[in-house]
Amino acid sequence: MKKAGHLLAASLLLALAPWLGGCNDTAGGLTASTADGPRTPRFAARPGVRPSSVTVAFKSLDGVPPDVEARFVPAMSAALASRDIATAESSVADFVIMGHLSAYAADNGTRVAWVWDVFDRKRNRRQRMDDGMTVRSAAGNPWAAVDERVLASVAGVTADDLAGFLTNSPEAIAASAAAAPAVAAAPATAAVGKPASAMSFAADE
Repeated sequence: MKKAGHLLAASLLLALAPWLGGCNDTAGGLTASTADGPRTPRFAARPGVRPSSVTVAFKSLDGVPPDVEARFVPAMSAALASRDIATAESSVADFVIMGHLSAYAADNGTRVAWVWDVFDRKRNRRQRMDDGMTVRSAAGNPWAAVDERVLASVAGVTADDLAGFLTNSPEAIAASAAAAPAVAAAPATAAVGKPASAMSFAADE
């Protein structure tokens, strides 16, 4: 398992991209969700509350080879942007996220599994999000089956779950409520939420 201090520290600009995961894909050999069936969102988004009302920081990702991590960061950045999730430095973010991603041989190919723990500013774990998918592949190094399409699907499922969690958090609900009067008073210039910054996996502090 790789230490957090060895994780990628380079920043990447956020960009919008389509979500490639979340359902069976018979054409591409990708099957998503814990039970390899149709996936439903883990959390229902709360109406009127934007995920970007609060910020998150992805502090670490363990278990991943360096080349896979380098390819995962832009996929995760795109998925966060498409879900209106704002990132910040871990020292000032409302939530800090630490994760583990693994790939191993399975009966039908390669199993890709992940888990994310979401901590608040007091370092209390507020949520664990875990899931997995099976990728049809030949025998060999399991990580060889984890291509850009798989990583985009992992990132999309993660961002979807995270967005739902954030909109139901007391922090985001309070921030959205506080911002609402300002938006009503100056709809042309005011905006709910905080601007997104570059996403990266930071070293331990």
